[in-house]
Amino acid sequence: PFPENSFDKLTALECAFHFDTREDFFAEAFRVLQPGGRLAIADCLPRVG
Repeated sequence: PFPENSFDKLTALECAFHFDTREDFFAEAFRVLQPGGRLAIADCLPRVG
């Protein structure tokens, strides 16, 4: 794991679903982001039906 406040920008491409919950994903993302940092997320959701 990276130390807290390691990055001023994060890009998360199709990785949020690898965490147990969305809350766990965001907690880790914001833990490693510096105050005022930016988070860009892209995830695909399968269409049901």
